[in-house]
Amino acid sequence: MARRTPPDREFVRDLRQVLATPKAWISAGEIAWVDAGGKPKGYKFRAALSVQGHTPGSLYVDGYYKPSSIEGVPDKLSLGLFYRDQRILGLDEDGPSRHRNSVGEGRPHFLKSIHHPHLHTISDDAIYGYAEPLEPAEFSEHWHRFLFLAGIQNGPNFSLPPGQRELPLR
Repeated sequence: MARRTPPDREFVRDLRQVLATPKAWISAGEIAWVDAGGKPKGYKFRAALSVQGHTPGSLYVDGYYKPSSIEGVPDKLSLGLFYRDQRILGLDEDGPSRHRNSVGEGRPHFLKSIHHPHLHTISDDAIYGYAEPLEPAEFSEHWHRFLFLAGIQNGPNFSLPPGQRELPLR
């Protein structure tokens, strides 16, 4: 397997600084899910964030939700904090599938396969690709954990997309 070139150290430092900086959710109301297509249909949203009253177009939260078509398999939820098109924090629930950490040298789960849900964080050797397992939880709990770890204040409560709300929140 060919080794990847590690990202620029200054860039990684800048991304970690953005992650550590307090941010504010500026979209009004609840999560604005839109149809993402597919069968079964998926839903997505994108929400801008502000930092010290400034709203950089390159800083946002992206989310994706898709109900499972297999009984007993959890629905899919993916949340990401993006800056300059880099996913600097991510939380994924994707049922029984697994994730293999091929990056994150020196970290506890390097070269290990982990289950879902899991949390993606920046590593010195890669901006994206390293994840640590999380305990299964309701989607609303994952959402609040994500907001806390991303340093996002004033985020809305978690809500499922329209048409999915009759289902219990996970």
